[in-house]
Amino acid sequence: MFESLGLSQESLDLYRLLLQRPELALTANRPLLCAELKLPEEQVEARLKHLRDMEFLASRWNDNGDEYPVDPALTLERLATKRQSMIGDLTEQLESDRLRASEFISDYNRFLVQNSVPDVEILDDVDKANLRMQHFYPTKSMWGMVKPGPLTTPPTDNFADQHIMARGAECRYLASESQLKSRIGQEWVEFLRDVGGKLRVVPSVPFKLVIFDGESAVMPLDPDRYEAGAVVHHSKAVVRMAIEMYEHYWRQADRSFERTPEPGELSAQESEFLRFLVQGATDEQVARKLGVSMRTVRRMAAKLGEQVGASGRFELGVRAAQRGWVD
Repeated sequence: MFESLGLSQESLDLYRLLLQRPELALTANRPLLCAELKLPEEQVEARLKHLRDMEFLASRWNDNGDEYPVDPALTLERLATKRQSMIGDLTEQLESDRLRASEFISDYNRFLVQNSVPDVEILDDVDKANLRMQHFYPTKSMWGMVKPGPLTTPPTDNFADQHIMARGAECRYLASESQLKSRIGQEWVEFLRDVGGKLRVVPSVPFKLVIFDGESAVMPLDPDRYEAGAVVHHSKAVVRMAIEMYEHYWRQADRSFERTPEPGELSAQESEFLRFLVQGATDEQVARKLGVSMRTVRRMAAKLGEQVGASGRFELGVRAAQRGWVD
């Protein structure tokens, strides 16, 4: 059906199956996929590699290293455009394939049902969020806050944002301080520097956030449960608030990563810990917000408590306020 686009019928059948049942693209479900296709693992892996090479598979939005099938509206149009620029004598066949692709997309729409109200899109699971993110085509800027928590996936050559940078759009990234202390974090620092991304570091970020061209803001439905999906805001008021929040973090980030505190001076991470403490956050909540372990939070509390002579959390908060460490 799409042979002129370089997509065999076997690969198309696998792609259609993954679109209808995206959970089969998870690495953990590879045995289920082999059983569904009635093929040995090596043949299935070869077909998956074919789809991956053609950019029909991409890394998932929740950064866990698994893959998902990219929206056909993007993959098929991208292939068609590429082939059209290379092979002029296939124009007629390509037009026919585009019509068939439209039918394919219409058939798939029932698997991508979005609840929406004016200026807001509700994507109530991760797969819908993954697919929706593929539809954004920023030409001016993409600003992102990296999801709190350890970085588990190293950078690769097929990093999707490189296409955005290649169009001349500014790509900014805000990450928490703890994320870049790992080996993978340092790899991301070097990688983003090489490809032209702008990275700054803060003690913590509130949740994952992406702002496209200053016109749309994507954030999780539930900051504590990323698997719940995402919400896309287009209203000027909400997007403006997201931009102002991002700009605040971006300005405050200048000293957080490059400057080492003097002896006896609070680090940016310690200041953030105290801010959460006086707000009444539990150790578990502080650890999640800072992207560190419970052990690190307790060690930080013990160090600061000894520094000010406090015997407990409440007294530490009081003495920190007396010293002007917190507002």
